[in-house]
Amino acid sequence: MLVYLDQNYASRIAKHLLGQGSHEPFGTLHRALLAARDGPRATRPRVPPSPFHVLETRGGYLLPTLQALFGELSDGRWVRPWQEVVARQARRGGLDRRDLLTTRGDWSLAATTEPLQDLLEQPLQGGFFQRCQRLRELVGDRLGLEAEGVRALPFGQLLVRLTAFRSLDRERDARPSDLVDLLMASTVGPYVDVLATDRYLRETLQRVGYRRPVFSGRRPEVLRFARALDQGALRRARA
Repeated sequence: MLVYLDQNYASRIAKHLLGQGSHEPFGTLHRALLAARDGPRATRPRVPPSPFHVLETRGGYLLPTLQALFGELSDGRWVRPWQEVVARQARRGGLDRRDLLTTRGDWSLAATTEPLQDLLEQPLQGGFFQRCQRLRELVGDRLGLEAEGVRALPFGQLLVRLTAFRSLDRERDARPSDLVDLLMASTVGPYVDVLATDRYLRETLQRVGYRRPVFSGRRPEVLRFARALDQGALRRARA
């Protein structure tokens, strides 16, 4: 079972492991992840780090703890850079986890947003459908694909929907991390069995039709995630 913990989740587990207060639910989740790794193969979590973690950690004080955390949960796997995942996905014409995971990642390779670094700055008009159509053109232009090619890519489908929804959310204040979050979700979302992220991204994923389990970092959600692991209620999906 492939599980992705975003930087919010991973860093709060690390803070708990360092003895910082107010992160006990993440300690409960950590224990559940370790216990589940001794269980049946279908519910045994593999939790890889990614270049997004490297980017957001920025070599800070949590790095040694994050390295140890993923060392015990990842089976030596890493998420590839998103640009590589997209290129492999396009060549294959479908989903295969070999296109997502590698054994060659390391903590010096940080994610970049190029060539989509200005995606959220582009003016969009009309409703959701019209914005999706324009975004396919923009993403296709940056990635060297036709708009229909973007539509055919699971990465492209999810990125376009997430970005269009965000552009329509008048109550959302722009944050520097927004593009990184959208790229992360669009990269790992089509492949993983469980995604753990912040509340806004969880709600956005659900609003655009993402169907696999997503847990936010709010205390009840973290504990629900841990209980689901303890009860073997999460299952491996095919990708």
